[in-house]
Amino acid sequence: MNRPLNPREVALGVPLVDDRLLLELLNDLHTADDLVRATVREGFFARLLGQVTGRRRRQDLAVTGALVGAQRDTLAWLSGLTTRLAVTDLVVAEVSDEVARVREDVKGLDGRVRWAEGSIRELALVLAELAEQTGRGLAGHDERLRKVESRLAIDDAVRRWRHPRPDPGLGRLFGAVLLAREVAAGPAGEFSDTARDAHVEQELVERMLQDPPTPWYDGVRSVAGLLAEATRHLPGDDHRTMLAELLGAGLREELTRARGPLSTALSTAAATTVRGTDPDAAATKALRGAVRNGTRYVAASLTAEELLRQLVGEQFAEAAARRSRLQEKGTGTGTAGAGTAGAGTGTGRAS
Repeated sequence: MNRPLNPREVALGVPLVDDRLLLELLNDLHTADDLVRATVREGFFARLLGQVTGRRRRQDLAVTGALVGAQRDTLAWLSGLTTRLAVTDLVVAEVSDEVARVREDVKGLDGRVRWAEGSIRELALVLAELAEQTGRGLAGHDERLRKVESRLAIDDAVRRWRHPRPDPGLGRLFGAVLLAREVAAGPAGEFSDTARDAHVEQELVERMLQDPPTPWYDGVRSVAGLLAEATRHLPGDDHRTMLAELLGAGLREELTRARGPLSTALSTAAATTVRGTDPDAAATKALRGAVRNGTRYVAASLTAEELLRQLVGEQFAEAAARRSRLQEKGTGTGTAGAGTAGAGTGTGRAS
């Protein structure tokens, strides 16, 4: 049975939906940015021809619609996030960084498109409020308070993982990777990153092993078989597409280049099993395309503990790489003056 998603319910039971919606804003921003730049590059006769044929009017409407749709019409939703605290610090920082870049680009364009500046400025203000409300701006935190915040974030995420309301029916493997991804992108991941504390990852793995929503398997199982089983039992193609996008499908390469091999394979397998593709063949092909030697190595068979250590390690390493990229660009998600992100994390095979 191919059961469709209920958009109003999915954000309540699936972690990171608000994060992915916020990241989707970047796709709209870049679409609008490309259209604006194409307009400005046109010469006199190209603009004249556009006006004569009506192409200019259609293009202007497209630019207007893309920018307004990407900014002004999202402000109410973003304002709602400031009260629900439904997004992680990492995604807020990434989107704020990109909005700031687009805002600077718009300032450099001529008067025909300067109308967009006010809308983008308003968007930036709402994002700044969101960062302040979540307590995840650049202000420094006391070490002990950040450790407590880290523990509370794990407690809250694990509780919702064990008792989702409503239950989205994602199964234990996809549920586990989304849990690890949520924790890594939030205060616990930031604390692990800046304090170089590998115990955060270990604690999360132990919590996932000790009290899962459904029991983990005994012994050793094929990774390809686990992926195929996970995609086969999803309720419908909407769920497969949603999970692929939550794991990075459809985002720009600079936001996904740090994805680990197992996360990449899960995303690819979910996307390629849409419309009846054989899950076993999709899983085998996805792993073949994602797994390599070195840091991208994943054993063909794993115990449940090894599987979780691999998944958790990948999410924390990816989040650390994304924070490091922001720090290199002059922005950040947490304690000012933090050391280089990524220390103490890894994506290699679990021992």
